[in-house]
Amino acid sequence: MEIDLMLCDHAEAAESKLFINGGAINLLWVAPQPPHVVTFAVAAVVQVPYNATNQAHTITVRLLDEDGNPVVPWVPEGVPDQPAPIQIEVTFNVGRPPVLTPGEAQALPFAFNLQGLPLSRLGLYSAVVELDGAEVRRLPFRLLVQQ
Repeated sequence: MEIDLMLCDHAEAAESKLFINGGAINLLWVAPQPPHVVTFAVAAVVQVPYNATNQAHTITVRLLDEDGNPVVPWVPEGVPDQPAPIQIEVTFNVGRPPVLTPGEAQALPFAFNLQGLPLSRLGLYSAVVELDGAEVRRLPFRLLVQQ
């Protein structure tokens, strides 16, 4: 399977289409003090080939920091329970319509919106996208203080 990906301000997958606002971002401007609250989306279009229809597949989006560690949301000091690392996982199964011929693929859009996500530090991050457990792409972005 092939996949097209983009970081954007907001995305929506509806009616077999992908609607994107503020596409192709890689800089997120935040306040100087933590938590650094960000809102962004990973927009994806998976090309499901004829021979991959009628079977379960999984797309996963994880966030990593610049050291390659999984990112967990910021929590205030003194909070005993730490949240789980940020990970979104969706399982999908695309049928094979009668008009689909061998060698042909179907486009399946996805929108993964992360709204009001509190992060603890500035710097470089990556949204890592996997298909069926194999990494297919890293989308880097940087948190910067708004001047």
